Amino acid sequence: MTKQDNKILGISQTIDALTEQRRRWEEGTYAASNEELYALLGNTLDLFIKVRADVGLAKAVSSLMDTYKLTYNSSTTLSVKIVRLIFEGKEREGKLKQRAYSYARVLTVAAENSIVGDTLAKFIIEHNGIEEIRRVGKTGQSDAVKAKQNRDHAEAVLLNEEPIEAVPMNEQLQPKDGSLYSLALVRKNSDGSGSIVFGTNNPAAVNTVLSIAGKNFKQRTTIAVQEAATKQSAQFRAENVERLLGTLDDIKSPATLQPNGAHVDQHQSA
Repeated sequence: MTKQDNKILGISQTIDALTEQRRRWEEGTYAASNEELYALLGNTLDLFIKVRADVGLAKAVSSLMDTYKLTYNSSTTLSVKIVRLIFEGKEREGKLKQRAYSYARVLTVAAENSIVGDTLAKFIIEHNGIEEIRRVGKTGQSDAVKAKQNRDHAEAVLLNEEPIEAVPMNEQLQPKDGSLYSLALVRKNSDGSGSIVFGTNNPAAVNTVLSIAGKNFKQRTTIAVQEAATKQSAQFRAENVERLLGTLDDIKSPATLQPNGAHVDQHQSA
């Protein structure tokens, strides 16, 4: 038996044990017992942490997916594969798909926060449950919160932003009461000019574009800061090189001096 075969066997035995733990949970108190579920997920997290640090074990997981005829592709994450092996299995294809993705997300976020199996239950409770962890990103902010922050940033920047072009404010382009913004759909004409062909003040559409604008403005600021830092760094390097050259000019190599201090050409033959 090869080393890889041993890894596949070891992973298979661990998966079988966790699957049996899952079956006991389902056949017993099932969803009514979060404690049992969190314990199961804690064991699954420990397996995930171990597997992701070992390429051979990760390949073994993919081999078991093939063995159990569980579908996956190149974009399927390791956490999803492991959870599906345990919570679905070949006889449960598709039945727990959505739940599996939630559990996999919990494993990924927990691992990113240096959580291990023994502390997972506490982590889940402190973060308001599995679904809340699934919904938020690594930063702990939901997509809705990040979108609002981007909108607020856009509105602050746009107050002083130079306009691209002034346009007549007809009825279609009037913002909703309490808002400063509406949207115009611009068509590029055959002669290269542009024409506004539709306007809307739909709040959802306006908010979406404001979020995009805010994200763009943040990226623009980041790039500007990086460019300024790069320029400053280059300037410092140039100044340091100039100082170094000036210092070297004042130094005479001992190998080029005679005992009486007379300078000798290094290329002069003995």
